[in-house]
Amino acid sequence: MKLGFIGTGAISDALIRGLLSSDYPVTDVIVSHRSAAVSRKLADDFDIVRVLEDNQAIIDQSDLIFLAVLPQIARDVLEKLHVPDDKKLVSLIATIPIDDLKIWLGTDAQIDRAIPLPSVEHHACVTAVYPGSPDVIELFEKLGGAVAAKTIDAFDGYAAGSALMATYFTVLESAADWMVKQGSDDADARRYLAALFAGLAENTTRSPDQSFAQLVDGHSTPGGLNEQVARAFVRENGTSAIHAALDEVFARIKAASNSG
Repeated sequence: MKLGFIGTGAISDALIRGLLSSDYPVTDVIVSHRSAAVSRKLADDFDIVRVLEDNQAIIDQSDLIFLAVLPQIARDVLEKLHVPDDKKLVSLIATIPIDDLKIWLGTDAQIDRAIPLPSVEHHACVTAVYPGSPDVIELFEKLGGAVAAKTIDAFDGYAAGSALMATYFTVLESAADWMVKQGSDDADARRYLAALFAGLAENTTRSPDQSFAQLVDGHSTPGGLNEQVARAFVRENGTSAIHAALDEVFARIKAASNSG
């Protein structure tokens, strides 16, 4: 499989490194020269990677093309290109609908959208894909797993969910600050909490048939400390705050998609 990347930023870098350390059958990787530092490092690290300045040449020489340019310049970049109908594409461009991409590229080719996160490099990311073509799902399964969204609203919901990353670290930072006030060393607090949450994540992935609600019960003793904190979180509108934030992000995603 010959893979082409139009736009070579952090996510493209993670995808390429993840795929080339997997058993996915890649024979050639062609990347655009932007970003120059990323593309140059990839070419230095892997003999299989080539850098081209001509985006149309990348399309012509690739079987599967990843679109990874910034949303604000996507139309300007893509309208200059043409994709034959027999090509396959994966768009990593946030908020741009598939119909718009097809118009800009003058194609009726297969196009999927995907939301990979940087951890695909280590095969540790479940990637949301829409509509979920079997060959695209197969590729992302090599990088930690994939879920196919049945509707565009479901896909945008995954996009909103991915915006919880900073909130996760905000929770850890808040807890660490509180522990420091009780006398803990800052580095020790961070190390303790990082290991605690990593263990919880591991428990979750090893319990795929259990709901999060069941995991709450499994990690809470009736009348115990965990139950007390969980109830306080709900009492202080923590769950409502998360839902409100996700509603805002979802609306922003929809507005951006509609404006395209």
